[in-house]
Amino acid sequence: RSVAAMGTLTMLGVWMLSAVITGITAQHTEAVLMFHPGLNVDHSGQVCSTWGNFHFNTFDGQFFQLPYACNYILATMCDSTMSDFKIQLRRTYDNDIVTSTFTLQLQENDFKLHNGNITMNEELKNIPSNQQGVRIEKSTDYIKMRSSKLGLTVYWDKQNSLWIEINEKYSGQMCGLCGDFNGVELTTQNYGLKWKVDAITETCEQTEIHHEESMCEEYFDNKAFSGCHSLLPMEGFVEACIKDLCQCNSSQAECLCDTLSEYSRQCAHAGGQPQSWRTKELCDKKCPFNLEHSECSRPCQDTCSNQQTSQVCAEHCVDGCFCPSEKMARSRVNECPCTHNGNIYQAGDRYTRTCQKMCTNGRWNCVKLDCPGTCSLLGGSHITTYDGNYCLTSTDLLYILSKDKEQTVSGSLAQCGTQTCLTEVQLSIQGTTVNRLSIFRPSTFFIIAQTPSFQLTIQMVPIMQVYIVVSPEKKGTLNGLCGNFNDIQADDFTTESGQKEGTATTFAKIWKARSDCPDVDNLPLYPCNMNMEKEKYAKVWCDIITDTDGVFSPCHAEVNPNNYKDRCVYDTCQCANSEECMCAALSSYAHVCAAKGVLLDGWRNNTCKFSKCEGNMQYSYSQTSCGSTCRSLSRIDYTCKVKHTPVDGCGCAEGTYLNDEGECVSDSSCPCYYNNQVMVPSEVITNLLNWLCILMHVHFLVTDCKAPMYYFNCSDADPGAKGIECQKSCQTQSPYCISTPCQSGCMCPNGQLVNRHGTCVTEDLCECFHNGLYYQPYEKIQENCNTCTCTKGNFICTTEKCPATCTIFGEGHYKTFDGTRYDFNGDCEYVLAQDYCNNSMEGSFRIITENIPCGTTGTTCSKSIKIFLGVIILVIDSLQNKIEFPGNSTENPYKIFTKGIYLIIEASNGLVLYWDNKTSLHIRLSPSFQGKVCGLCGNYDDNGKNDFVTRAGEEVVEPLKFGNSWRVFPTCSEAKIVSSPCGLRPHRHTWAAQHCNIINNIEVFGSCHKLVSKISRNKQFNRNTEYTYLNTNSTLLVF
Repeated sequence: RSVAAMGTLTMLGVWMLSAVITGITAQHTEAVLMFHPGLNVDHSGQVCSTWGNFHFNTFDGQFFQLPYACNYILATMCDSTMSDFKIQLRRTYDNDIVTSTFTLQLQENDFKLHNGNITMNEELKNIPSNQQGVRIEKSTDYIKMRSSKLGLTVYWDKQNSLWIEINEKYSGQMCGLCGDFNGVELTTQNYGLKWKVDAITETCEQTEIHHEESMCEEYFDNKAFSGCHSLLPMEGFVEACIKDLCQCNSSQAECLCDTLSEYSRQCAHAGGQPQSWRTKELCDKKCPFNLEHSECSRPCQDTCSNQQTSQVCAEHCVDGCFCPSEKMARSRVNECPCTHNGNIYQAGDRYTRTCQKMCTNGRWNCVKLDCPGTCSLLGGSHITTYDGNYCLTSTDLLYILSKDKEQTVSGSLAQCGTQTCLTEVQLSIQGTTVNRLSIFRPSTFFIIAQTPSFQLTIQMVPIMQVYIVVSPEKKGTLNGLCGNFNDIQADDFTTESGQKEGTATTFAKIWKARSDCPDVDNLPLYPCNMNMEKEKYAKVWCDIITDTDGVFSPCHAEVNPNNYKDRCVYDTCQCANSEECMCAALSSYAHVCAAKGVLLDGWRNNTCKFSKCEGNMQYSYSQTSCGSTCRSLSRIDYTCKVKHTPVDGCGCAEGTYLNDEGECVSDSSCPCYYNNQVMVPSEVITNLLNWLCILMHVHFLVTDCKAPMYYFNCSDADPGAKGIECQKSCQTQSPYCISTPCQSGCMCPNGQLVNRHGTCVTEDLCECFHNGLYYQPYEKIQENCNTCTCTKGNFICTTEKCPATCTIFGEGHYKTFDGTRYDFNGDCEYVLAQDYCNNSMEGSFRIITENIPCGTTGTTCSKSIKIFLGVIILVIDSLQNKIEFPGNSTENPYKIFTKGIYLIIEASNGLVLYWDNKTSLHIRLSPSFQGKVCGLCGNYDDNGKNDFVTRAGEEVVEPLKFGNSWRVFPTCSEAKIVSSPCGLRPHRHTWAAQHCNIINNIEVFGSCHKLVSKISRNKQFNRNTEYTYLNTNSTLLVF
């Protein structure tokens, strides 16, 4: 075929940019473009490619060759004022070797692809990585660059081949060598040099073309391509093959490889499945390890870390090195190792933490152990329940912290200066349990009280804090502010009548130890807002807890440090003595870590240094009273039988013993004790009160009572009588009276209770209290899917199982099905929820989401959502709205409709999805899915403590590790810890806080304040909205 038959094009250079290529100075007057009209290959109509010896295939499926070493625009939007991207190409000859350099301008960044490397703004980038909304990852033998925001994907073979795939929204708007993307053939006039961007005077080198046709046709007639001929006409590739051979200065086999490989790739784009056509003599490919080369395999192969990748793969097949056949790969799953804290464990290996875990088929299989529960009251106001819920209280009241039938632990909070302090801990014991009570002081910082069910660890230095540890046998038998210890985090705020309170404030009212104590409705404002200097000080020192290279980092994998850092900042800002409260917060994290088996020796070396112990005592991070007293030398030391968390503080040095005067002496200086117990029961109670309690003495002088009340005088009562401290009320019908002196005052007669107005009523006339409101007897309310009736001061509810909802909003803020809140913001696709758990191939749904960034900061402005319903796949995003892949199903298992601002997808299997077309997403599941799901939304088993279960079956504490494990494709880079936006943009903090404070506005959100916990409102939502505000350039914030 002659060159003339293919078209000789004379073109003028336009769209020229100032550029100079070294060594090229001659004027360029015309060019020859090898053009092949009429070849419109259907490979989704969105792909342009260039490869090998200057060959091109446009978006509309037309071939040409442009054999010049010039800089050309491959693809860009014709309207330069709105162009989202620009892709340029330069090919050069050096000793008959073609070298390609691709330049991509994406989202105000310049990427350069050359010699197997990628640079961004002249800085070399690692693979995989995420660069301001551009995801770079390896896909078999190729590098893949993808921008969900732009709807652009680029594949590069690290040499001369490049594919560009764009979203249909660009149809008819494109310019460049890749064509206009309108489905119409290109004209043969004035095309090639139109997209040259070198200097006007530059002359591009043209290679002489000869002709050898028959050999090329034989190669493309190969049986390996038989399934491609009906999908992809080979004439254009034959022409390209001829040019390659004519210009070849190497072996013919080597010169054929690029075009044969491109034909194979484009056949796959068109839906074909090319077979193996390579031989040892022709374009042979060597693979490492035990991998095998394939011309057409899915790039997202199952791996040991993600054995379900192939189930969600929407990529067309590509060539490259792959695992052997799926059958063989599956047979080797049992050889997959597991990882824990960066260490590799082989199949069959075990380790023990809160449960015993064994590695099987690349997953951790957990055998749960019965572990104690711990409730803590830290910093005077922070309560963490047995089941891991957190609440904040701040009031001068005596609360019941935890109680069972025989024992009650209560704590008194009081205002001390600018903060709330724990001033008193009381342990009330009934029955014979008192005979098995041990009290001892393992160090000068701590006191421990041990009963058969409770262990109280009371910290005295620098401030009073308490940890309550209960045995596993007490599960489901406890009540109080510490919750019910049933492994269900969501019901911690449940009253004895079974009613769940919406906030910690209303829940705390139920557990006042005395009915005559006043209610407190409001928590104080976030203290750091009141003092910028204290806030700065707090953040500097409290950041020590989360420092990944700091002294606390060995514990991060066991105890999430973020909550402790937040409490540290809160307390440090609130306290008059900031350092004292800061050190108390740090010590609380150290104590919890010690309870998990991580002893943080040396954490006081650079902060909170302890200057000197009294007398000849010595400081230690692990003190004990076992065998350390003079009494222990004369008799059995019962404190040695008490297992407790190592505590720090001052104690006697090794070889010395504590005598009754509090001095450390040698054993020869210790007195002897004969037939003397450490403490008799009566002394235990007395000493306990002396050590731990500062009893409240309230004297009521009122003796004139309003009928039917009468005045009860303790002075005239029998010994052991109880006064108004045990007065029953409609709100506290079964008060657990602490052993305090009898209090005189006005009381209701037997059979009547005090209501909120201070008058006496019979039980059937009592109102009910719920979420800050009072309801009349027999009034009904709706609680989720149940109906509750006010009966004798308590709500009696139906017991239907209700659906659960997972919520994702803003800049990566999550609330799981079981109510756990956390932040995770990655740039990959992630599994939100699915019932294909434990590597099961049986399930009914899967939901995958990806953040769509916007602006210059990469802030999330929308989402792309994929919903898998059996063989049906729904893809919805702000670019395409809705795409449906119906698979082979003849039934429609879902319906789609809109309601308000939400797009709603309701599936027949009990799944409902709500999306606001931006960043808010709600997933509701019916109770039939309980305990059967996994993903970023948790496992829906009512236990919020175990929501962070990775894809590999390991329960972790860090949201970052948990979130990264649910990447759909392991080739996408892991998310990293992101600095606080307030720290990165401090000049916007005040402005953001001012706008976000609308959440606290009673007129706007007042009706919600008693339904949503104040700590969530003040801390979580303010922080989340400020985060979004600080990361965007927007002046409008929508809640």
